[in-house]
Formats: sequence, structure tokens, C-alpha cells
Amino acid sequence: MSDKQYAQTGRFMFIIAWLIFFVLLFAFFRYYNQGEKGSYQVEHGTVTITPDAQGHYRIDGYINESPVKFIVDTGASLVAIPQNIAMELNLRGRYQINLQTAGGEVTGSLTRLQQLSFAGFTLNNVKAVIVPSGGDLVLLGMNVLSQFNLSQQDKRLVIKK
Repeated sequence: MSDKQYAQTGRFMFIIAWLIFFVLLFAFFRYYNQGEKGSYQVEHGTVTITPDAQGHYRIDGYINESPVKFIVDTGASLVAIPQNIAMELNLRGRYQINLQTAGGEVTGSLTRLQQLSFAGFTLNNVKAVIVPSGGDLVLLGMNVLSQFNLSQQDKRLVIKK
């Protein structure tokens, strides 16, 4: 083989190596982003939730027939709705209460939800609290979760009526 052929083969191998690197990088980030979102399945009155990359259980649902994204929080006593979402849903707080959160003490307002639903489950006249924080997730608290059987199987959360 001549020096010219070695140079061409080297360039070809260099290009192939970079292509393989970029394909693997693309596959890694695609897989990583899927894990970040988490997922859930609903079958026969049971919902199974896979955690996101941070270990949180997320599920889509509705408050008064408007779509919201819930995060399951067994440490929250009540359903907690960020103020910006409460405004979008036209919810009004009635009574001020002090709340102890992971970030410290905050003042929220109690409200009642006509309807809350997720994964085919529907609850009516649900107590909730509007919290001053922003965000795009509603905390699904124990006042709702205690009405279901919760268990963990292989890092997945299983919710049954």
C-alpha cells in the first residue's frame, strides 16, 4: 500500500469514528430525555407510574375539566396548586393558611375543586391549597392519595382504587 492509500484509509476511518460518536451521542441524549419525563400506564383501574430522572412520579390529569400535570407527593397533606395555574383555572382562595414546605413556611389560600381527575379516577369537591410559588406542576397530596391503595414495585408506583 502506498502512502497515499494509507492517508485515504486513515481519513475514511477518522470520518467513520466521528459518525459513530455522533450517533451514540444522539442515542444517549434521546434515551436520557425519555427517562427525564417518566411515564405511566392505565389498565383495569390500576395506574402504574415510572419515575422521571429525578425519581418523581408525574401524571397528567384534570382540574375542573382543564388539563394539568400532577406530581405525586406523599409528603403533601393537600393538593397544592401554584398561583399561576390557579389563575389560569380561575380558582380563588377563600381562607389564608400557613404551610410548612420543604422550602420553609409560606402562606397559601384554601379552595375547593369541583372535580379532580387522573388516570380514569375522578373525585369531586376536593380540598386544595393555592401556593404562591410558580411552576407548572400541581402536587397531588395525601387528601387525594389516601383514597387509593399505593404500592411500589420495581421502582414504579402502583395506584389502585
